[in-house]
Amino acid sequence: MNAPVRPSPDLPRRLFTTQDVFRMVEAGVMEEDENVELIEGELVVMAAKKNSHEIAKSALLEWLVKGKADDQRVGVETTLYLAELLFVEPDLTLYPRAFKPQDLSGGDITLLIEISDESLSRDLGLKAGIYAHHGVRDYWAVDVEKRRVIIHRRPSDDGYRSVEVFEANAEVTALLAPELRARLVDLLGEG
Repeated sequence: MNAPVRPSPDLPRRLFTTQDVFRMVEAGVMEEDENVELIEGELVVMAAKKNSHEIAKSALLEWLVKGKADDQRVGVETTLYLAELLFVEPDLTLYPRAFKPQDLSGGDITLLIEISDESLSRDLGLKAGIYAHHGVRDYWAVDVEKRRVIIHRRPSDDGYRSVEVFEANAEVTALLAPELRARLVDLLGEG
């Protein structure tokens, strides 16, 4: 019987920086479009997305594009370089047009959305902690399985001080873009 081999926590580890990742891409070690994030210096391969995830992402993208103010830009899986050992690729971001994506900090983001299916625990735990620590003021985790939106606000270094769950038929409004209002059921259907 083969048991999985796990590195000992006592062994030295090599943590990567965002610059290391850029150099790996330049050297051809990694492809530029590989689906990875850098979390605390470790490369994390992202899972393949289910059909329901892509349908929800498309519906939310259309809603953002139609409803956003002219001075805002919508990013799809835009890489956010939040620290030397950290970059993430949230599903959707809304941010001021005056910023280039590579210059964004968490506090600059108007709205950040993760579409969650099998990634829900990660999006509500690890990702929420990262976004709160970096000052993202309005973070939505859209739970496609249970048809609900979990809205995180009032970030602190210890996490979000406000987390509310909205069922599919409840109207939700973006904190920093109040022109963006919707009900999940209207965007995704009854399911």
